[in-house]
Amino acid sequence: MRSFARFVLLLPRNAGVLVLRGYRAAISPLYGDVCRYYPSCSAYGLGSVQQRGLVVGSVLTAWRIVRCNPWTPGGIDEVRSARHDRDRITTFGWVVPRGMFPKAEARAAAAREAHRLEHVAIDRAAGGSPAPEASDLIADARFIAEPALATSAPIPSRKD
Repeated sequence: MRSFARFVLLLPRNAGVLVLRGYRAAISPLYGDVCRYYPSCSAYGLGSVQQRGLVVGSVLTAWRIVRCNPWTPGGIDEVRSARHDRDRITTFGWVVPRGMFPKAEARAAAAREAHRLEHVAIDRAAGGSPAPEASDLIADARFIAEPALATSAPIPSRKD
């Protein structure tokens, strides 16, 4: 019952997400890549509405659009994560209460971990060495077993 009430409270936020997704699909491609910031203002707006809600996210997006002008140097300006962990974002972008779809959350967590491990493999193949974690050590065993990486030079450490 509690998650259903939270779902109902998230409906305005999801309506805003739907409007922003429509804008990003129909209107944003017409402008091309003109934003001075990364991510683009529409992506920032979508993320801020998802993370902070419709009202606060809209205010943050409006402030970002005001700052995105020809006299600004631009740069990287990512959306800060919410301080709470009550909600989850689906693959479409809907915001749903945590625990409402446990099987989908498990699949999404597995996909995020596989994606992260793929990036670790790319970094290591390029000669970089990210900070080791427990899951990286597990990934090391998988990479050493692959013949293409088993014959390559050892991975340099960041202690040099």
